[in-house]
Parts: sequence; C-alpha cells; structure tokens
Amino acid sequence: MTTKVKSFKQWERDEVEQTFELTRNPDNGLLREWLAVVPDLTAETRAFLLELRGKLRLYFDVWNEGELKLKFIAPLINMVNYDGDTYNYFAERPLAAMLKGQRVRGIVDVLIATGKQHPKKPYFCLHEYKRERNITNDPFAQTLIAMLVMQQLNEDGKPIYGVCVAGHSWNFFVLEGNEYGLSLAYDATKDELFDIFAILLQFKVIIKRLQS
Repeated sequence: MTTKVKSFKQWERDEVEQTFELTRNPDNGLLREWLAVVPDLTAETRAFLLELRGKLRLYFDVWNEGELKLKFIAPLINMVNYDGDTYNYFAERPLAAMLKGQRVRGIVDVLIATGKQHPKKPYFCLHEYKRERNITNDPFAQTLIAMLVMQQLNEDGKPIYGVCVAGHSWNFFVLEGNEYGLSLAYDATKDELFDIFAILLQFKVIIKRLQS
C-alpha cells in the first residue's frame, strides 16, 4: 500500500488544527515571554536596521519572494548570526515526517538547527511568502505543519518556534505539545523592525535553554 504524501502547501489551518487536535492559546506563556524582550541596540545595529527598513519601504510591494529573501530577510538573519558552535542557520532545506500515518513534507525557507552540513535537531523555522498578490494557499498552515514535522522529528517534548513573513508583516509562533501561540503582526516598515530584530536575537538565548 502506497503511503499518501501531502506537502506543506496543501494544508489549511483548520485542517491542521482538526487533524492534529491543536488548540490556539492567545495568551501562550512561552510566546508572551519571547516577545517581551526590549530592544537594546548599538548605534551601528540601529543604523543597519534603518537602512534595511528604508529598502523594504521602497520595494516590499514589488519584490518577488526570492528578492525579499535575498535583500531583506537574509541580511537581517545574518546580522543576528545564528551560526554557532552547537547550531546553525540553514536555508531552503527539506523536512519530512510521518504524522498520523501520513507522510508530510516540504521546503523550509530558514531553519535553525543543530548540525554543520545538514540540519539535525530543528528549533526554529521561518516561512516566507508574497502576500500582496497571487496567494492560493495558507501560509500560517504551512508554518504550523512544518513546526509539527519538527516536533515529530525531535521527539523530546520541547517547544518549537517559528515565524511567518508576509511582505512587511511578521507573525511569531510557539508550538508546545498540542497548543500553539500566534502573535499579532509586526510591521517591518515601522519601528517594529527593532522589536523583530530583538525577538530574533532573543531566540539565541532560548536555544541555550532548549539545549540544557
């Protein structure tokens, strides 16, 4: 008997919640703690973010997905610097797992995981899509199903973190067991970019806790 394969792009959020009995908690404690970080930026970092924000303001509605990744998301992630001794930043990597008898797979735009050449234990994923036009799938569902795959691969009961980027909007996720938290959108064309950077930087602190 052939195992049915379903890609990340084929899921909708209601289907993910019902199939895997997930509950959304608008007051998820781990998410609240993660987002509570206060930006403390050097003058150099602030200048870099202001320059990056200026480009986004000009081009967020004309860049395609590849250009948004290359010209905005990648420089921001590189500034955070997730390449460490015990974890690294991976791009465009496949993920797959068996979830309730169904094989689920897809490509993750950004993955923070242990490993050097290949990701091993994943902690965080970033999914990016172009919201402004030609949207035929559910990006929140894609982020959530990818996080469920990561949870299954880890099999350690620890939370999984993620973010969905839509043009200039960033929504953060935390998945813990069968409960997930989803933030309101942060607008990267505004001063909220400083918060986005601080939240991404804070995840390096969270990784240490996950590895302890």
